[in-house]
Amino acid sequence: MEIPAFNTVLLVDDEEDVREVMGISLEDLGYEVIYASDGDEAIERFREHTPPIVLTDIKMPGMDGIELLEKIKRIDPETEVIMITGHGDMNFAVRSFRFDATDFITKPIGVEDLERALKRAREKITVRKQFYDYTQNLEAMLSQKSGAQPMGDAKTKGLIEAGGRLPAGSGTLQEVLEHLPCYIAVYDPDLRIVEANSYFEENFGDRRGEHCYRVCMDREEPCPECPVKKTFSRGKSCQHETEYITRDHRTRKVLVWTLPVFDASGKTVEQVMSVATDLEQISELQDRLSSLGLMVGSLSHGIKGLLTGIDSGMYLINSGLAKENGERTREGVQIVQETTERLKRVVLDILFYAKERDFTKEKIAVRSFVDEMSRVVDSKIQSYGVSFVTHCEEDPGEFTIDATCMLQAVMNIFENAINACAEDPDKTKSHAITLTVRPEDKQVCFDIADTGKGMDEDTRNAMFNLFFSTRGSKGTGLGLFVTRQIIEDHGGSIGVESEPGKGTVVTVCIPRDYQMPGT
Repeated sequence: MEIPAFNTVLLVDDEEDVREVMGISLEDLGYEVIYASDGDEAIERFREHTPPIVLTDIKMPGMDGIELLEKIKRIDPETEVIMITGHGDMNFAVRSFRFDATDFITKPIGVEDLERALKRAREKITVRKQFYDYTQNLEAMLSQKSGAQPMGDAKTKGLIEAGGRLPAGSGTLQEVLEHLPCYIAVYDPDLRIVEANSYFEENFGDRRGEHCYRVCMDREEPCPECPVKKTFSRGKSCQHETEYITRDHRTRKVLVWTLPVFDASGKTVEQVMSVATDLEQISELQDRLSSLGLMVGSLSHGIKGLLTGIDSGMYLINSGLAKENGERTREGVQIVQETTERLKRVVLDILFYAKERDFTKEKIAVRSFVDEMSRVVDSKIQSYGVSFVTHCEEDPGEFTIDATCMLQAVMNIFENAINACAEDPDKTKSHAITLTVRPEDKQVCFDIADTGKGMDEDTRNAMFNLFFSTRGSKGTGLGLFVTRQIIEDHGGSIGVESEPGKGTVVTVCIPRDYQMPGT
C-alpha cells in the first residue's frame, strides 16, 4: 500500500478568484496544490494524481460537491474530502457527512479554519497509516513464528490451534492475539470461519464452520467488496472499511485488514486471516467534532441575523428620535423587543444543548400553564396579523413538569407556527393559530395548529433533526431539536401532520406524573 504525501491537496471551485486566494493560503501552509474548476475536471485530476486530501466547493454548476464527494469515495474511500460551504448551505453540509466527508469550512474562509480542517484530515491519514504499519508488523511476526514462508505453514492451520490458540511456544504473540481488542479470525476458501480469537467470540459467539458473511454481516451471500475473497485471489493483504453486526444486533463500523496464509509451498493461499478494528469511538469523536462545527456555523449565521435585526431596530429608533417621528421610534422599539426575545430563546436553546440539565419537578395546574403559554403567544403574535385561539376546559387537572423547560419547548413550536403563517406565499389567506388542550386520564395532549404554508414529507421527517432549518440564515436548526429533547425527557411524545398549502398540526402529549431525569 502506497501512502500518498500529506502535502498534496486537490482544490475544486468554479470561481477562479477563490481558487487563486485559497491556493496562495494552501501554498503558504506548505501544501502542493492541484486545481480543478468543476467536478469533471476534478475527477480527471484525482485519477491522475491521487491526492490524499480534496477541498471542494459544495455548490458548483454541473456536478456539485456532494456528487463529487460520492464519486471520489467510490474511487478511493480513504480520501479525506473537506467541503466548502456558503452561508445558506448548512443542509448540504449535513448531507455531506452522510457520504463520509471529513469536515466542512464556511466562506469567507479564514486561514486558521482552513489549517484546522487540514490538520484533522492529516490526523485521520496518520491513524490509518499507523494501523497499516501495525498490521504489517503483525504479519511479519506471524511469518517469523510460523516458518519461512509468509504467514507460515499449512500444519498450523492459520496459526491458531483448536480453542483459538497459537502453536505451543508462541508465548507473548499468543497472548497478544487473544487479548487484542480486535476481531481476529481465520477463513477457508469457502469463507467459513476456521478459528477466531476470544474478542471475536465475545461479540459473535463460537461460530466456527459458518460463513463469515452470515456471522459478521447477517447476509445470505458474500459481500461484493469482500477483502477475504480478494486476498484469496490476489495473495496480497487488503484493507476495507465496512460494518459488522454483533450477536446482540449492534452495528459496528470496522476497518478490516486481511493477511494471506500460504501453504507449505508458499505459492497457494490456503487460508486468510482477518484483523478488524472497531472504529466506533473514532467515529463518535468525528461525529461530535462535526456536530460542533455545524453548530458553530449554524448558530453564528442565526445569531448574526438576529443582531442585524437589532441593528435595524436601533436605526429606526435613532432616526425616529432625530426626526421626532413617534411612529418610527415605536416601530424600532418593537423590532428590538421581538428580536431580543428571539435571541434570548436561542441562548436558552444553546444552554440546554450544551449541558445536561437537572430538571426542577413540580406539580402544576394545566390551566395555569396554558394561561401563561397563551399570554406569551399573544404578546408575540400581534404584529404578524395572525389570530390566536385557545380551547381548554376550565379545570383540565394537573401534571408534573419542569415548567420553564416545557414553556421553552412549546414556544419553539409556536415560533415555527408564526413563521409558517408569516411566510405563506398566499397573501390572500387570513391566518390563525389554534391551541387545543385535550386532557386524558394519564396524559395531557396539546394540539398546536396553524394555517400557514405547510410542509412536504421530507421537511416533516427532518424538522426535529439537529441543525435542520428551512429558513437559511434566519434559523439555527436548534430550537425544534431542543423541543423534542425536552418533551422526550418528560416521557412525552411529539407528532406532526402537515401538507404544503394546508397548514400544520403539532401534537404534544405529556404524562401527568413522570419521574424525570435529575429528579
